[in-house]
Amino acid sequence: MPGTLFFCKGASFKKEYLEAAIKRGASAYVSETDYNVSIPCIKVDNIRVAMADMANEFYEFAWKAYPTIGITGSKGKSSTLYFIKSIFEAAEKNMAFLSTIDTYDGIESFESHLTTPEALELHHHFANAKAAKVDAFAMEVSSQGLKYDRTRGVIYTIGVFLNFGSDHIGEGEHTDIEDYFSSKLKLMSQCKVAIINKESDRFMQIYEAAKASPICEKIITFSAKEDEFNYQLSIPGSFNIENGLAAVAIAKELGISDEAIKEGLAKASVPGRMEVFENKDKEIVCIVDYAHSILSFEKLFSAVKEMYPGWRIESLFGCPGGKGLQRRVDLPKTASKYADFVWVTEEDPGLEDANEICNIVKAELDKCGCPGKIVVDRDEAIKEAITTAKPKTVIVLTGKGREEYMHRGAEYVPFTSETTQVERLLK
Repeated sequence: MPGTLFFCKGASFKKEYLEAAIKRGASAYVSETDYNVSIPCIKVDNIRVAMADMANEFYEFAWKAYPTIGITGSKGKSSTLYFIKSIFEAAEKNMAFLSTIDTYDGIESFESHLTTPEALELHHHFANAKAAKVDAFAMEVSSQGLKYDRTRGVIYTIGVFLNFGSDHIGEGEHTDIEDYFSSKLKLMSQCKVAIINKESDRFMQIYEAAKASPICEKIITFSAKEDEFNYQLSIPGSFNIENGLAAVAIAKELGISDEAIKEGLAKASVPGRMEVFENKDKEIVCIVDYAHSILSFEKLFSAVKEMYPGWRIESLFGCPGGKGLQRRVDLPKTASKYADFVWVTEEDPGLEDANEICNIVKAELDKCGCPGKIVVDRDEAIKEAITTAKPKTVIVLTGKGREEYMHRGAEYVPFTSETTQVERLLK
């Protein structure tokens, strides 16, 4: 497009991309390398930092127009966001949001692909929310978003740290657990009010980081073991108490009435999170959840064990391609502690071979002595799991939730959501 400023970003960036942009009308480019082409180069030391700073300036710090809520943690970000969204709706307020599930900025609404989008897209959403005159903007803030400066320069009215557990370690993500933790910890230096779960691993480090921040004016802590509130949650699972408490703390800090908080929590629904489906005689149950880390698996399966004592538990999951490689060991090991049988299947294999990923996961299950079966095609795996289930069986499907795409190769191809498939098959 004529007049466009083009950013040369990414490890696999090629000069041909810039040349193609010039043909389409790019007037200048920002890059760490001078490619000696026909348009001016704005050379920078760090393209990600430059992109965040320039996006902030271009969109005139639109995030200052309303209260902003940033939520991080290894598990529960989406659930907490949807709890607060429901509370806002009960209070008759309009909240824009960015989540792993959906994006709504007051003008645009669509299914998300990234938890925290790149800086230019993020500030575009902030600007839309300003134009729509929303009452607040809540977003999940991923460790990747923090590490790679996507949120650089944004000061959140409220920053929430839910919990911490091992995940996202591997090539292209975090080098080790300390890199992962320090990335998440950045949120505490970017918020005016910090809300922290006292039951989180490394709580004192999180608390001290917030305390040391020159812009943090207030620290609020919450605990499922210490706090007492008379609220009803619409979503099962004791682990959701912590997410609910975080939402209560956010809402109270923003001055929302107790009546709206109670109504919102009682009505809240989180797409693809702890959704329970039953067949007609209630003897076959399917639970659809997005769980994809050790922490989320532990909390989910322990809750299922508690909810369905004496039932046979079957698990259906896979591991993604190109990221979170440790999950291929951790998830089967964790599932084997609770499940009587595991269906191993594809889960956004991307550029990797789904068969190879499944073989690695199945080998880990075998080491743990847990029976299972590989059915690579996820649709077929779901169908076989449900149609062969005996009475008093609960099938836990994790990793995809209500997503309607599958990342295969370099494309995101249409995929019938697991909730839709489960409902149809159980009938």
